Amino acid sequence: MSTSEIGKPPRALRILQISSAAVGGSWFHDQVRGLAELGNEVCAVLPREGPLADRLRSIPGVRVEIIPFGLPRRIRQLPGLTAGQWRLMKFVRLYKPDVIHSHLIIAKLVARVASAAYRPALVVSQVPGVVHLRMAPFWILERLSLWRDDLVIGSCRAIARRYQAMGARAVAVSYYGCDVHRFDPATPPEPFRREFGLAADTPAVGMVAYMYPSKSRAFRQVGVKGHEVFIDAVPLVLRHIPDARFFVVGDELVGDGEYRRELERRATRLGVADRILFTGFRSDVSSVMAGLDVLVNPSMEESACYTVVEALLMCKGVVATEVGGLPDTVRHGRTGLLIPPADPTALAQAVIALVTNPAARLRMADRGRELALRQFDIAGTVSQVNGLYHQALAARGRRRRLRRENPA
Repeated sequence: MSTSEIGKPPRALRILQISSAAVGGSWFHDQVRGLAELGNEVCAVLPREGPLADRLRSIPGVRVEIIPFGLPRRIRQLPGLTAGQWRLMKFVRLYKPDVIHSHLIIAKLVARVASAAYRPALVVSQVPGVVHLRMAPFWILERLSLWRDDLVIGSCRAIARRYQAMGARAVAVSYYGCDVHRFDPATPPEPFRREFGLAADTPAVGMVAYMYPSKSRAFRQVGVKGHEVFIDAVPLVLRHIPDARFFVVGDELVGDGEYRRELERRATRLGVADRILFTGFRSDVSSVMAGLDVLVNPSMEESACYTVVEALLMCKGVVATEVGGLPDTVRHGRTGLLIPPADPTALAQAVIALVTNPAARLRMADRGRELALRQFDIAGTVSQVNGLYHQALAARGRRRRLRRENPA
């Protein structure tokens, strides 16, 4: 870098952000918005219309392109998805992005192929989770195409280590940030509690997560988010805290509702259907968190997890499984309690410990809020991602200069 360049702000980049999500995806929305607010030109590509596309269109200066892409599940889907892949490649060639940044396995695979249409682009994959690596077809495709990434960003330390071991060319850690100031621990609990007839001193324990049924062998007994473990722990908690109430907040992200009905039947079989409320999807997450005493995340696979971050920002007691990125957020005994996965007894014991010792719970919650404010502020995480782009582009430029100066 020359002396005249020192202190100059990084140049604005033309960034193509690609996600295979059409519903949810707050982590994607917030990153796109943050990169645009830094002065970059950002285009978001999604495979179909939906709530996420609508939210992205409300961001000033962000372009949204709907290009059907994906992997065929049936032969009859092949022509349409092949046409979508060609359309994406054509768009990449015309758009000429500085950076192609993809999220989620399907988007990553199609982005790597599409990047061949414009070789100068920096190819970046950000990995929100590793469930796909348990599925043989995705694991094979990931390993075969990983060489195309200039940079892999793990959304927690465990994911970054996993991809480093797989042989990724360059690996970094960057958490998916959020608007940390949107969550105020002073939010009153009464609205949520009144809605469900809870007294001020009734312990309320909740799980906030989409329901993910899976045909994968790894998740046939317990779904990805561990709803079954939460339900199985309820009667164990009630033996010690008989007046506790439990909430399952969220619904199936995809599916016909059968997985949710099976979870409800599970609660009935255990005799606790009258103690567990399935609320369905709620957009008022701050109000929900305010009304709970303890937030539980019994996931079998997870990154740092938005829901846990939100609970810490709201100064709530947190119990989570010791998997993936959850230990990055839940420091055992300091910001919450960690338990083994698929262990209802351990989950019940941790919930009982937090409910019956409010002083310790509040101490952990205060430390948890400090951690979340420092580690997950969207301004900081987006600035870090933007810096990673520039570092990777600069490093690639230096390698090319060296090759020109020292040809083989």
